[in-house]
Amino acid sequence: MATRRWILLLLSVAMISGLAGCGGSSTNVQNQPAPPASSVSIAFQPAPPATVSQIAIAPITAVVSNDSTNAGVDWVLLCQSTGNCGTLSPLHTASGKAATYTPSLTPSGNIQPVTIEAFATADHTKNVVASINVTGFAGMLKGTYVFETRGLDANGSYQLAGVIVLDGNGNITSGEQTHNDPLLSVSDTIIKGSYTIGQDGRGALTLVTNDPNIGQQGTEYLALVLLSSSHAYLATLDPTNSTLLPSNETSSGSLDLQSSTTVPTGGYAFVVNGVDISNKSMAMGGVLNIDSPNNISGAGSVADQDDAGIVTPGAALSGTLTKPDALGSLKFNLTTGFAAALQFTGYIVDATHIKLIESDNAGSGAGFGTTAGVAIGQGAATGTFTNNKSFAGAYVFDILGQDPNGVPTSLASVGQFSADASGNLNSGYDDEEMIAFGLEISDSFTGSYTLDPSGTGRVDSIITFATNGPGPELIFYLTGNGNPPLLLDADDNSSSSGVGSTGIGVGQPQAAPPFSFNGRYGLMFAQELNSNESENDATGQIVVNGTLDTLTGAIDTDENFVPGPNTPVSGTFVAIPSNGRFTGTLNNSFFPNTNPTVPNTIAVAFYLVNPGYGFFIETDSSTSGELTLGSFATRTPVCSACP
Repeated sequence: MATRRWILLLLSVAMISGLAGCGGSSTNVQNQPAPPASSVSIAFQPAPPATVSQIAIAPITAVVSNDSTNAGVDWVLLCQSTGNCGTLSPLHTASGKAATYTPSLTPSGNIQPVTIEAFATADHTKNVVASINVTGFAGMLKGTYVFETRGLDANGSYQLAGVIVLDGNGNITSGEQTHNDPLLSVSDTIIKGSYTIGQDGRGALTLVTNDPNIGQQGTEYLALVLLSSSHAYLATLDPTNSTLLPSNETSSGSLDLQSSTTVPTGGYAFVVNGVDISNKSMAMGGVLNIDSPNNISGAGSVADQDDAGIVTPGAALSGTLTKPDALGSLKFNLTTGFAAALQFTGYIVDATHIKLIESDNAGSGAGFGTTAGVAIGQGAATGTFTNNKSFAGAYVFDILGQDPNGVPTSLASVGQFSADASGNLNSGYDDEEMIAFGLEISDSFTGSYTLDPSGTGRVDSIITFATNGPGPELIFYLTGNGNPPLLLDADDNSSSSGVGSTGIGVGQPQAAPPFSFNGRYGLMFAQELNSNESENDATGQIVVNGTLDTLTGAIDTDENFVPGPNTPVSGTFVAIPSNGRFTGTLNNSFFPNTNPTVPNTIAVAFYLVNPGYGFFIETDSSTSGELTLGSFATRTPVCSACP
């Protein structure tokens, strides 16, 4: 046995020696390890575009490699303006399948950067990032523009007017403005700003001053809807994500391209309204005749005032005006039969239009009031309005002001009539609301008018309703040259149910029938809530289907100083009769939920001036507890493929 063990041992040693002789160097034999698994990777294929137009829909594709599970791609969309980045859909795709990016309708800048991230679902540590600039339509507005809005702030009646320079790339390079409320009228330099225009014509305007006491610590925000390259509707609208104190301002108005800063000459019809120095409702109107350079002698000039129901008609008016500055701003220093000293700052729009804002309230208790409005030049027609033919024609008019209780924006009226050459008003109809006074009228009327024989263009009229009896005194100021007359509601008719109302408006010459309502429109409206005596303002866009008698769109609202951007609006209307007045409904979450049949819906009457312009007014204020007055105008799409 021992010999056998030694033989086996010698054989083992011999085998090991033989292996070593064949080149083996190790006595530890192991299997080679399997090759390492390939790691997951992801890449865009093809590369995403660096820029995307607001109207573009951009497919973005990512491919995942070395993913044995074929788990696909997870997507994330980011931007600085949270909630306004646009959309990316779907948020999960298979590898090599595109997700679709759609820009926001209302971007936060003319060039808005967004970030798109693609993650490998199987391994989120593997991702790729694309930065894309969304480009807008700020080029639709370029040049010098005059703006004005009127409404309400925490102190009462509020107005804003000024002039700004837009560079076509979304920047405001310079400007100046006047800000008014019952505490103070103050003028400021606009040092910079920005603006955007979205694919549906809606956008935003930001004005920056060095005055921390206005807007949001010196910065003012407004919503806009583009009607054309020379005109837009405006409404104040604080940003929803702002960390600053709210402005407590709500107002609506317009933006107009400035085409001239020529020194005004000749007659100018004007109307303004707001409050007097005691914060009581006031409206003024008249004709100021600039009959020598920078001077108003009083010849051919006249003024009317309604101050909290106390009317001063046909007062003398004289004064001086300063030379316009480089941006077309000037001062009117006036003396009238009801004011020894009255000052307006004017912002020239063109050779016949000037935005006016009162600027004599220095905050010391002196001054005359806080009002704003417009002046329209009579040009070569100055002093020639001596025949009733100057006023004869068909008109649609609007009035916004205060009812006898004096609450701002508590009086609204839209109506129509035909004036003949014999001093009669025929075929009249008026929808009128005095929300705080609790009066609502929808009634036909007739009336008479008297033209100032001296030729100033002042037309005094009284109307009588078919059912509601004596109506208001309406004073018109003719402008000639195809421009509409201005209108002062100086209700001096003691028999009228609305005596003491004050307001201003425009009498628009109405086109001949037939009328149509179809296509793209911008709209703007103001609204008064009787429940808390607050004002709401809005701008937006609608698309009208004249075949189905429906409309749809989106509006940006400022409801009791609370912003409500981008809310849907819809409506219906009946067939349009030959007089251009027709009824319908509007629906939006902005409206009160008082309609038992269709929530958030108000009844309205539409008045067409022509197929491209008109007014609408709420006709159920006794039920809704609110007043709504608005206008609409044809808008030019910002591009051929835009909504």
